Amino acid sequence: MCRERAATPFDGLRAAQPSEHTRWLAEADEPALRELLHARYAGSYSYRFLHEPGGASRLWRAGALLSLGEFDDQGTLLWHTGLWCKPGRDSLDSGLSLALPIRRTAMDRAEHERLWSHLLELLRRELLNARVGFLHQQTSTLHLMAQRYASRFMRAVPVGLIVDYTEGETLVGV
Repeated sequence: MCRERAATPFDGLRAAQPSEHTRWLAEADEPALRELLHARYAGSYSYRFLHEPGGASRLWRAGALLSLGEFDDQGTLLWHTGLWCKPGRDSLDSGLSLALPIRRTAMDRAEHERLWSHLLELLRRELLNARVGFLHQQTSTLHLMAQRYASRFMRAVPVGLIVDYTEGETLVGV
């Protein structure tokens, strides 16, 4: 990820736990991420290689993906979000944001607000240092709650459309 720069935009973010109930994911967490992907999308997520062993680990090792999420006491990943960086681009992509459909998390609205306020401030500083000008939030039109979450906590605003982001997606309200 962005290896052509001296340091990746994520280097400064990993220094501290993102919030009280969340942490940065590592290679040992890949099976939990695959289970969450399967529970949410049952194999239909557009980045199919993430369903395979080693898919996310390759991205983490390359510095192309920074993942954070919340785990329960049994080690189940309850929700996940990821930040992607592609070499040569002046932007980061925020995506791979999903939650286990049948479970509640320990995080309340205030913690989500603090998490994203903190992350966006850190990203603002890191991205300026890495000469990255934009953070794109990818949110499926299939999930209205994800759109509300992105606009409320991440301060996202609609700016475009990614076709075929998920299978069975229907375009509504453009």
